[in-house]
Amino acid sequence: MILDAFKLQTAIIQIQYTEAFELWDRSGAISRRICEIWPGLTLAEANPHQQILIGKNVNIQTNFTRSTVTLSGEKSLAQRKIDQVDKTFKVWREFLDLDELIRVSMRVTYSKEFPSMKEANAELLALNLARWPNTKVFDQPIESDLNGLEIHYHFEDENSFSVLKIKSEQIKYEVDLDPYFVEESEIRKTMNRMVIDFDRGLLGSVSAEKLRIDDWIKGFQHVLRRDIEKVIKGLV
Repeated sequence: MILDAFKLQTAIIQIQYTEAFELWDRSGAISRRICEIWPGLTLAEANPHQQILIGKNVNIQTNFTRSTVTLSGEKSLAQRKIDQVDKTFKVWREFLDLDELIRVSMRVTYSKEFPSMKEANAELLALNLARWPNTKVFDQPIESDLNGLEIHYHFEDENSFSVLKIKSEQIKYEVDLDPYFVEESEIRKTMNRMVIDFDRGLLGSVSAEKLRIDDWIKGFQHVLRRDIEKVIKGLV
């Protein structure tokens, strides 16, 4: 299986709905219930239209028209996390009086690291999904270590959408620290990687009462693993 060669980085589950005026009166109760589901959360932001709770590898936003759970790490879609997302959805449904959703979506990113961008690009090009020029173009060298590639597939009808992106990229992580407290006053790290980014959702009217978010997440994973190899071939 293609995804087995990659590590899960993030999973973002989002619901959208018409204006939930109930948020103004019930924001405290919503935060309290969500904190019971996710021990260790702290309040990062609160205003009339949004509240943000953060914890280790989790960020939960309750908004006037949308609410989101963002998970990070390889265990983002472990059964325990899926159960917690399901309970969080039920809190939103109850306290925001949600009868109908206008969009339900989930986005995941998987990545695989490489020693250099050249190697990341080479593996992506080996899939034969795109052609790289064999001569200098736009006055740019074709062998530069900063070159990258992104392939984008978009599928959509009136009821749902699926977006698949495959790209190579270089990420630079830089942090400056106070030398008074630590010996190393800065952290510099560069990561070269290939990323598989998949976003899928339901559009139009979705019954909040009938939606089983835990089953929907499992169905999302099944569709991704079932069909991605129909697009990506030859990856090792």
